Amino acid sequence: MDMILILLIVLAIIVVLIVAALLIPVDISLRLFKEGPLAQVRMSFGFLMGTASGRMDFSHEKQEFQLRVMGVTLLRRDLEGRKEEEEEQKKPTDWKRIVGNANELYDAGKELAGALTKCLSIKRLGGKVKVGLSDPSQTGMLIGFLYAGSGIAKAFLPETQLEIEPSFEEEQMDADIGIGLSLPLFKIVIPVIRFFRRTKKVF
Repeated sequence: MDMILILLIVLAIIVVLIVAALLIPVDISLRLFKEGPLAQVRMSFGFLMGTASGRMDFSHEKQEFQLRVMGVTLLRRDLEGRKEEEEEQKKPTDWKRIVGNANELYDAGKELAGALTKCLSIKRLGGKVKVGLSDPSQTGMLIGFLYAGSGIAKAFLPETQLEIEPSFEEEQMDADIGIGLSLPLFKIVIPVIRFFRRTKKVF
């Protein structure tokens, strides 16, 4: 009797955690950094208000994935080494099948992208961009375009804090931009399942 009660409690806890994970939005943070030839992209995400979190780093130095639960690192994986292993093991791509089902892939991808776009909400957008072209007049035109885009973004998202700096002396494109997103998983479960069902025969 005690064993059945323990199993029921454990099952109830698992069900509550699954429901909470689906109902509490996932916090996603993207950081794009480029200075000179150095570029880095970092994506972080947190489940259950940060109880479980993960991070992916892409740079010339490392390509790594980390998974943490309650502050403890459970998994650390080198994505570059993993990619090489998968390339050695995977079967050749059947391009003829993919091309033959291109319309189905396009429709499925468009439907999934539409669902994600509707569900994703931007919580913050900020950073710094320093840009310069070979021609100072073209630099001025580009800066004006970027300022206009920043103003439009601020109208839709008041939390936008984007600093734009022109460089009239040299040609460059440096940036340090951060984006915060929120994604409720329960809204994308059905679109994701539908996408995989539609593309299953292709892959």
